[in-house]
Amino acid sequence: MLAVGVAAGPAGADEGTTLPDVVHSGEPALEMATSAEGTFEATHVDQLAVQKVTQSAPVAQNATSGGKTSATSEDAGLLEETVHLEHHPDQPGEFEAVVQYAVPDVVTELEVQPVDGDVISKAGFEETPDGSYEWGVDDSENGPELRLALKANRTDIGHHERGQDTDHAHPHERGDGYTFGDTGEWGIVAVPQLNLAWSQTEAVGTTQTVTVEDQGIAGSNIAVFGPTETHETTVEGETITLAVPEAAENELEATPGEILDVLATASETMRVGGQSDDVLVVAAPTDGIDWGPEGIQYGEHDAWVKADAPLEAANNVWLHEYVHTRQAYANGEVDTAHTWLIEAQAEYYAATNAYDQGLIEYDELERFLAEGQETPYAQGVLAEPSTWHDEHTDYVKGPLAYAAVDRDLRLTTDGEHTLEDVFADLNSQEGAIEGDHWLDTIEALGGSDGHETAERYAYTDAVPDTWDESAHEAAFGQPTPVIHATPHPGEPLAIDGLLEERTVETFEPIHIGETLTVPLEVSNDGDRDGPYRTALRVDGVTGDDATGTLEAGETITESMAWTPEEPGRYTLHAGDYPLTIDVLTPAEPTVTGLEVTPTEAEPGDTITVTATVDNTADRIGETTLEFRTSAGTITEERVVLEPGDTETVETTTSFDQEAIYEIAVGDEETTVTVERDLGSQAAETVDELPGFGAVQALSVLGALLLVTVIDKRRRQGGH
Repeated sequence: MLAVGVAAGPAGADEGTTLPDVVHSGEPALEMATSAEGTFEATHVDQLAVQKVTQSAPVAQNATSGGKTSATSEDAGLLEETVHLEHHPDQPGEFEAVVQYAVPDVVTELEVQPVDGDVISKAGFEETPDGSYEWGVDDSENGPELRLALKANRTDIGHHERGQDTDHAHPHERGDGYTFGDTGEWGIVAVPQLNLAWSQTEAVGTTQTVTVEDQGIAGSNIAVFGPTETHETTVEGETITLAVPEAAENELEATPGEILDVLATASETMRVGGQSDDVLVVAAPTDGIDWGPEGIQYGEHDAWVKADAPLEAANNVWLHEYVHTRQAYANGEVDTAHTWLIEAQAEYYAATNAYDQGLIEYDELERFLAEGQETPYAQGVLAEPSTWHDEHTDYVKGPLAYAAVDRDLRLTTDGEHTLEDVFADLNSQEGAIEGDHWLDTIEALGGSDGHETAERYAYTDAVPDTWDESAHEAAFGQPTPVIHATPHPGEPLAIDGLLEERTVETFEPIHIGETLTVPLEVSNDGDRDGPYRTALRVDGVTGDDATGTLEAGETITESMAWTPEEPGRYTLHAGDYPLTIDVLTPAEPTVTGLEVTPTEAEPGDTITVTATVDNTADRIGETTLEFRTSAGTITEERVVLEPGDTETVETTTSFDQEAIYEIAVGDEETTVTVERDLGSQAAETVDELPGFGAVQALSVLGALLLVTVIDKRRRQGGH
């Protein structure tokens, strides 16, 4: 008989208030990676896929701008992690998380190792000697799950601003303060991080979603407990959510609308790449917790800022933390010589954005930069942190040096290039930022003079002078190209590969084997000609790209294509436009019927084999049908079906020898009887089947004996 096989395939508060235990912890690993939301780093060890969870689903998964949307699906063939956070107002400083997994069929083993907290209960998991948890018998209605007990009150996490005090009394200089905390009435906490490892029979993507019980809001890495009001704005695909806990409403120095306007303007005018489709900024209440910093950015796109932080300040904390969300390169490996850039950029662009938006006068900007000339900061070499006399030299001398290099580059290139171009180049890198990368990029844009200036102020203890307002205007006010690249609002997207090419107006999930083509509208909105480089980037990796020069006011269209090879949830940047898109594994259609015509034939006759194939899934189905007999595969036919479709697939074959032949496609089987006239001899048929082994010969002999019995019965019935 024919064997049909299956292919295997994240001093206590007010006077008299004491916050409970503090957990000191470093930041979560922030490596960009291959799937879901750019949130996982994958390493394969033999057949075990090891994933580090660093990011969750965004606050708003389907941000909309310019007629295009993110494309996510509930049927993505993903290993899904859901983190549900539970607040305990009667136990300030403590909270719990229930972590559940939806495991697709292609995952055969799953191991979870919590980075944060203690496991207090489990379902469907067994603890291992090394403290990880292996998926075993699933006895939970919601899939395998872990319940974690976590400490809310933590310190020393995230990127900090340099502080509001004019004497640079940085957060740690003011004593140990909290970076996350909970009063019972409200809390701002870090989302717990977990390491995942699994075995799979075929490629599988991953995603994480974070929710908060009752009142509050969850971002990718920061969550808020207690009554909270949210405000949103969207700029070119980036949705910025400002979360204002009820306890912070009367502490805000600016209205939520004013804060969002400032952040939105920064989002629109900073041409440095690194946008996300969702940014969460929390206005942290100041009554109840003794915060260490004025604000932090944690994870990739989440931040909190003390609610009383002013907008009209050179060291604008709201802008500082926003700039950190645009430093995609900082989520990867950055060597010692480049680490000063992370805080220097956040300080510099916060101050210059405040000036450009009219929030401060030039003399305040100049005083802010001039602080880098003071002791103890001036003596340090920025690219050599071991020479710093103060650990915040990058916050103070850094922006002064960065400003001097930016000014020089603008003057050297007559406004054609700025350090935003270098920032964007850092964000476009797929590997580590190391060696002389920053210097080399500046030299490529500004020549040897630009390289010399950058090297002097970053790699020696030289200290730049500041300049007056007219000199600033001469460099920063000259005509410059301003390049924008976003999905073309008037042209459809194209998806091709499985079915006939189709066009769609908005982004939608695509399948392995399909190619997505995105028409980008590339425009120069500046007042001088300039070069452009635009690309389609997926999880930080550049795919299609295009370069050229645009005249001032010119707009062109560039088409960018991407063909994914693995399923999962991806962060896609189409030019400046960020979105989340799911790549699905096509469904496996099912063979529901199999017929042969005729069912009885003579040797050599043509036999038509018809298979009925159904796709009951709600996504495209794709498979290769094998029409097989005991002798092997007759033919293979590729089938692609729309969701819910049924199709019949035909092929023809013939047999030269008498026998009852079994034909199978998928799990369906049927037979065809082949015989000559009624007087044929079974022995002759066996003799004419050379090359069969013993088992095959016996199988065929059995079939021939069956034919003989049938023949005799027919003779008897005919008399």
